[in-house]
Amino acid sequence: METVETTELSNLLFKEYTKILETEEFYDTEILVGEQPSTKTFRLHSFVLKVCSPYFRTALSSNWIKVENNIIKFKKPNISVKVFDILTKYIYSGKLELEESDVKTNVALLIAADELCLSGLCIYIEKCLLKNEELLKQNLVLIQDIANKFTQFVNLSQFYNETFQRDPSLIFKANDFTTIKRDVLLDIVTKNNHILNPIEIWDKLMEWAVDQSNELPSDITKWTDTNVTVFKKLIQPFLSHINFQEISRADFFQKIKPFKNVFNDKFYIKVLEHYAFNNIHNELNKPQIETWSISPPASPLTPPTPHPLLNHVNLNSARRPPVRFTAPPIFHQPNIQPPVPRFSLPNSRPHYRAVPRPNRY
Repeated sequence: METVETTELSNLLFKEYTKILETEEFYDTEILVGEQPSTKTFRLHSFVLKVCSPYFRTALSSNWIKVENNIIKFKKPNISVKVFDILTKYIYSGKLELEESDVKTNVALLIAADELCLSGLCIYIEKCLLKNEELLKQNLVLIQDIANKFTQFVNLSQFYNETFQRDPSLIFKANDFTTIKRDVLLDIVTKNNHILNPIEIWDKLMEWAVDQSNELPSDITKWTDTNVTVFKKLIQPFLSHINFQEISRADFFQKIKPFKNVFNDKFYIKVLEHYAFNNIHNELNKPQIETWSISPPASPLTPPTPHPLLNHVNLNSARRPPVRFTAPPIFHQPNIQPPVPRFSLPNSRPHYRAVPRPNRY
């Protein structure tokens, strides 16, 4: 007896299923998928859906269905057209079209597969997601949301918890940071303000606020008083959880002072006092520079103290003798001028005068 490989039979069977999916031949079910304006009606076969999905086995039972002209009518608004199209192709062909770089779509596939009770597919998608941790970090807000809502995705939940505990600031670096919900962001700031950089919290709050309101221009230099008021309402719950005292003086006056109207006066004055006090404290604690001064001349009544290196020298003997004046002799010869007086120093070299040598011959 000739046998055919199971894989080959499966391929033949899936090929036939794929054909009736594409041609919509023999369909008995219409499922309206998505929400306006992105909706689509899929014409499918209830038998195939019931065999492959425990969810459809229940949802398409006689107790739940609505039938019009022998066609089952069903709605699935919480699954997008793109995701449902991928899932129906998987059900009919056994092949999964998965783009590893598209984390958002893959997460949506995981959620939809879980809802349709496609357990084997859930395991496969979760493994594919965890292959690229850097991509998950770039979409950390989405992963955080999934980890909190769907505890059945154990591996994804574990990845998020370990990643966040190692570095809570990664939530600020995620590409989808501005999509985070206000209560989630407030919880993160409240519980981790001792770890997070306060000026980074402020910068990210501004970025997040701009994304939350259409009234806030992305260029903060163009903000009006009305814009500042909108910003104040959005970030008010966060202000008491930011350690403004740990922000550098330069960052405070450059980034925060222009928005002083978002603070109540008492709180803002308290912060200003902190910077003013620290400024005075720093001035008082500057290292003193050693200076040298020239002492005034010694009093005539008090002889100056000799330098220690000269203690062995007899200052009286080393002192130069005073200058003496020697008077010239008095000449009485007429028409002869007395010589010009000269100064001489004792023990100094005698002064010689050039005299012409007489001729002896």
